[in-house]
This record gives sequence, C-alpha cells and structure tokens, in this order.
Amino acid sequence: MSVLIIYVLIFLVLIAISMPIAFSLGISSVAAFMMTERSLELLAQRLWTGLDAFTLVAIPLFILTGELMGSSGILKRLLDFARLMVGRIKGGLLYINVLVSMLFGGVNGSAVADTSAVGSMLIPATKKEYNDPELTASVTSVSSIVGPIIPPSLPMLIYAFAASNVPVAALFLAGIVPGIIVGLALLLVTFFIIRRKDYTRYEKRYKPGDIFKILLWFLVAAILPFIMVAGIVGGIMTPTESGCIGIIYALLVGFFITRELTFSAVYKSMVRTVVITAIVMIMVSIGNVSTWWLSVEDYPNMISSMFENFTENPYIFLLLMVLLYLFVGLFIEQAAAMIMLVPIFAPLAASYGIQPEHFGIVTCLALAIGLITPPVGLCLFVSSSIAKVPIERVFKASTPYLITMALVLIFVTYFPKLYLWVPSLFGY
Repeated sequence: MSVLIIYVLIFLVLIAISMPIAFSLGISSVAAFMMTERSLELLAQRLWTGLDAFTLVAIPLFILTGELMGSSGILKRLLDFARLMVGRIKGGLLYINVLVSMLFGGVNGSAVADTSAVGSMLIPATKKEYNDPELTASVTSVSSIVGPIIPPSLPMLIYAFAASNVPVAALFLAGIVPGIIVGLALLLVTFFIIRRKDYTRYEKRYKPGDIFKILLWFLVAAILPFIMVAGIVGGIMTPTESGCIGIIYALLVGFFITRELTFSAVYKSMVRTVVITAIVMIMVSIGNVSTWWLSVEDYPNMISSMFENFTENPYIFLLLMVLLYLFVGLFIEQAAAMIMLVPIFAPLAASYGIQPEHFGIVTCLALAIGLITPPVGLCLFVSSSIAKVPIERVFKASTPYLITMALVLIFVTYFPKLYLWVPSLFGY
C-alpha cells in the first residue's frame, strides 16, 4: 500500500506543477515499476499492447468525420434550422446556441470541438445583439457538453474500450434520452434567465421556399449521425466502419453538395485529427501501463474490498462514484479520467449489480461536467477566450446551469429505467 501512496503522490505533485496528465501518469508509472522491481522492458511492452486494439482505430475516424462536417458548411445549415425553429423567440440566439450544440454534438461527438465551432460562429453575433458576453459564453460552454451524451459520442467510444464490458451500440442508445433531457433542461434555465432581460427579437419572416430549403439542408446534416448509429446498432457496421462511412459522407457533402469543402480545409482537418488522436493515444498507451501495474499488484481487488466493506448498497456506491468523478473532473480532462478510472471501477460497478450501460452514462455525464468547471474546464476556457471575457465572470454566469446539470446527473444516476429501455428495446 505504501508504494501505491507514493505512486499517487508523485502523480498529484506533477499535476500540481502543471505537467501534462499523460506525462504525469507515465513518470509515476516508471517510479512504480522501479519501486516494485519490475523490468522496464515490461513497461515498453505494455505501452505497445495498450494500443493493440482494433476499436481504437475508430477514434481518429470519428474525429475526422466531425472535423470535415464542421468544414463543409453543415454547421451553418444547422444554425439556419435552429433559427427557423426558435429564432423569433425573445433571446432566440441563446436558444439557438443550445439547439445547435445538440444537433452538432450528434455529428462531431466532442464537447471541446463543439464549443470552438459553435462559439466562433454564435458568440460574436450574440454578444453584439444582446451585449451580454458572460451569459453568451456560459451558454456556449455548458450546452457543448450535450455532445458527449448524444450519439455518436467519442467519449462513449473511449468508455467502451476502457470498460471492455459494454457494446458501443448499447451506450449510444442509452445516451439518447439523457442527451435530450440535458438539452431541454438547459433551454428551461435559459428561459428563466432571459425572462428578466430586455432582449430584442429576431423578426425575419420566412417564405415557403426558404423553409423547404432549410429543412432539406437539415436532413442532409441529420442523416449522418443516424446512419452511423443505426449501422452500429443494427450490426451492419463496426464503429470503425461507421467512422469510415462518416468520412466518405462528409467528403461527398462538402465537395459536391454544399461545395464549401476545399482541399486546404481537408488538410487542416487531417492535421487537427492527428494532433487530437496523438493526445488520446498517448493517454491510452500510458493508461494501459498504469492499469496493468495496478492489476498485477492486486490494487483493484483491494479497492473493491474497501468499497464493499464500506457499503453493500449500490445507491451509496453510485453516490460515491459521482462525487469522485466530479472531483476528478475539476483537475483531469474527461478522456484522460476515463482511461485512468474506468478499468478499475467498471468491474466494481458490475459487482454491485449496476448495468454497464447505466454506469457508462453516469460516467460520461459526470466527467463531462468537469469540462465546464475550473481549474481545468476546457470548454469554459475556450468560450471565455472567444467572448474575450474573464473566465471568473463566465463561471459565475454558468452557476444556474451547473446547478441544473447536477440535478440532471442525480436524475440520470438514480432513475436509469427512464432511458435504459431504449437499448433494451434493441436487445441490449
């Protein structure tokens, strides 16, 4: 146990001095190997075997699909659709922000990408229209976490790999209802906030031809996540094959339908995909080393025994996990936290009789909240930088949304039957 304490302390100290998570975990793992007199050749071997999984091929494909769809003009079409639906309501641009995040999140499956893409388009316009940059930035950052919940979802893909006890299709199906609930809850909070504000209304009237064109473009955008999710759920495609189909569809739409995608944009999308994938894969590789060492030293069984001695009640266990995830999310990004924690706690949750899909959704949502809470809060930093507002003011404006998200998290944690009927309907 003393070695484990030293291992954790080294990791925490390195994080405290702002060393990247992957390197902090790697250095602490090397120290652990040396303290337990294990060969460093094994460490190198585990680095490689951590990446030797076909499922991981889907990660860059999903990322590239989202990047290409963002560059092909699809986001503009989704914005037009959202404006058609709620644009004439008081504070319509804020409602549009939430709706576009729900729609675009279903395409790119990444909260940070959603914040950057949606924020760069909507924050300047909303800031100019309402002169309320704090609220604008807070709505953008908070609504972006819908992306990891509504399928297809990159974090769910990472969770399925880390847990290895739940199909990707089951997680995708389980995330549909919670994602919609999160979106509706954010719309409701926005309604109560702007009710006291003197915002102008968007008065444009649409001709029947314009409405038809907007709806047609919306179908072009909406069909992609449907194809990807339906293909996986129906057993027609693996997640990797689904990612390939997504890329082909995005290229066809961008080059031949919207005609806004250029070879330069494709190159930039591929560069961003390589960078993001490298970050994730380094974390996966080093996380495998850490997980293997912990397993060989039998620490997961020790942790399991500690939890079981503390409580046999699955509801108390879920409460402890939610609190742990919220705390970890303050300091560690969602994907990194999943790779570190899920291999340990997913089997433990199963021993409490908790369905893998249930625990997966709770994990994805709880750690997603960390994306909008300092000191890490990547989505918060992105939106505040676009709005050119201090992050403290954006976080203060986000408080009502955070309270609402906490209530939704409790709902998702303790009432799983309200959304697990969807995967059950498809035999999962």
